[in-house]
Amino acid sequence: MEIKRMVDSSAAEIPEPLDREEMERVLASLLASPLFAKSRRMGGLLRFLVEHDLQSSHSPLTEHAIGIAVFRRDPAIYCTGDDPVVRVQVGRLRRKLAAHYATSGQQDPVRLSIPPGCYRLAYQRLRPKGIGVRHPVLQIQPFTCITRDGDDFTRGLCEELSCRLFESFEQAQTGSSHVLMRVARNSVQAPDPKRGGRYSYCLEGSVRVEPARVRASLRLVDVSQGRIRWSAQFDRNQPYGIATQEDLAESICRSLTGYFAGSAMDDN
Repeated sequence: MEIKRMVDSSAAEIPEPLDREEMERVLASLLASPLFAKSRRMGGLLRFLVEHDLQSSHSPLTEHAIGIAVFRRDPAIYCTGDDPVVRVQVGRLRRKLAAHYATSGQQDPVRLSIPPGCYRLAYQRLRPKGIGVRHPVLQIQPFTCITRDGDDFTRGLCEELSCRLFESFEQAQTGSSHVLMRVARNSVQAPDPKRGGRYSYCLEGSVRVEPARVRASLRLVDVSQGRIRWSAQFDRNQPYGIATQEDLAESICRSLTGYFAGSAMDDN
């Protein structure tokens, strides 16, 4: 399964600070990261630089001001020429930021840095604001009953499966699962593979019923390529009813989510 990553390593630097809400999220994420969580001094310096940009983004930021505000130097006797604490600690912070983005912060959407010879933060946005990872969209087509009886059962199975897939994929958005998928509402018309549209995948199915046996045959179609990516048959030797709908829907859902999870991990 292809998942597009909206990360551009050549993104241009942003001349103006980010808005307060976004900047606070970036700061909180950095302070909780392994390289900063146990470094009180580095965290305090980083917080001061961020808050300075939020409160007075156009005012100058001097070595003397940082020494007094962050490192508690006495304004009456503090001399930056004799006391290099700011230069030393800013250099350490510069290296820690670089190390963070080279390790656990590789996927951070916004990166902070301190250019040489400067005490102001620079901001680099690797993903345009408001644009995240585009999740593939799964369109579930109404299933077809190809036997004389079973229309109501077929409609019920499709509805049961839609609910289970929606719950499964939506829970995966905030969990640790690699499944990233959205489920669209049922549509009467199948998406045209030549036009693509907003659907990434289309799930088609047919159902055959007998008094004591049910078979559901399903196909997952890659809409953009018009190719079948997955297909399976599910048999139940039991009368068709709500219990059979639930049983089949659970098995189909488990099989599909397993397919997408495996595809996503292969892409990673």
